[in-house]
Amino acid sequence: MSTTTLADTIESMPLVDHHVHSVLREPLAESDFLDALTEAAGAFARETAFDSQLGFAVRRHCAPLLGLEPFASGEDYLAARTEIGFEEATRRFLRASGISTYLIDGGYLPETLLGEAELMQLADAVSHSIVRLESVAEAAMTGASSAVAFRERLSTSLDEHARTAIGYKTVAAYRCGLDLDPERPDEASVAAAAASWFDDVATGAPVRLVDPVLIRHLIWWALERKAVVQIHAGFGGPTLMLTTANPAHMQRFLAATQDTGGRIVFLHCYPYVREAGFMAHLYPHVYLDAGLTINYLGANAAVAVRETLELAPFNKVLFSSDAWGLPELVYLGARLWRDATLSVLQSYVDRDGWPVGEAARIAELVASRNAEELYSHQFAGD
Repeated sequence: MSTTTLADTIESMPLVDHHVHSVLREPLAESDFLDALTEAAGAFARETAFDSQLGFAVRRHCAPLLGLEPFASGEDYLAARTEIGFEEATRRFLRASGISTYLIDGGYLPETLLGEAELMQLADAVSHSIVRLESVAEAAMTGASSAVAFRERLSTSLDEHARTAIGYKTVAAYRCGLDLDPERPDEASVAAAAASWFDDVATGAPVRLVDPVLIRHLIWWALERKAVVQIHAGFGGPTLMLTTANPAHMQRFLAATQDTGGRIVFLHCYPYVREAGFMAHLYPHVYLDAGLTINYLGANAAVAVRETLELAPFNKVLFSSDAWGLPELVYLGARLWRDATLSVLQSYVDRDGWPVGEAARIAELVASRNAEELYSHQFAGD
């Protein structure tokens, strides 16, 4: 570090994006683009998409990659994006991110998204699959002839996914909240919950898993196989009730599962980043990131990065973009993380006397090393 600044070191670090989605296929309408810049819904959300921290970040950091001046207008931005074309714009953003490895959750609206192989070709990177547990259960329920058949199909499907998945994800925060009973559900409870769900579907209810017993069963299944389970926490779309998405609600569950051999990563966490950090401080199998938070905070992203480094051990914090739909969000996830991390760590060097080499080591842990260690048994097969 004697001849290289901390800024240069962080800028050149390859990243492991341990939680990301794919991008929308072309043709991409203006409304699709604007919808992907907000978690809100409706015309008002599109009207204000550029007039937000995330919108300003797109205009500031992404415009130059399209040949525009920083803070080009939204109209000019969309016009330049259209002129350059889908493939070239996607390639530019993905490759400029410096992300070398993607862990992809394909469980949300997969029919609208570019295939993983196509995405990686444009990114010139490698990927692994994160399996969404609720999606596996819903696929098993679809077309099942009975509750017993559903359970058999679910067991078979989980075993098949276990051969290739690098980890799992639950969206319990959207479905039933995070205040889960800590105990592992017994067979009778699982059978009763499966029967109740089957009966609901048979009478015309949507095939959407909301039963907390079955969701707990799936999480326990993954943890007892010593897998990584990603858990959405905090900020999300309008079907999520924020007050039930606080990771602190899971403290009893975390205490009960700490000896399973599995590991839990709280994703995004805003505004509960500190609560997630506290859980990572207390329990050896708990980790966190601030992925979605960083993009949406834009110029204020350093606030979230600083909070991830408050209570959590430094080897428990990971980088992610949680980009969905737009390659700009992949690039911004990386760009804003690098800038925010430099701001925070440089302040520790200047104000608190941290050795520059130690600050660089912490940045590298978050950038890639922690993810490589957390998912180590899967990465070992690359």
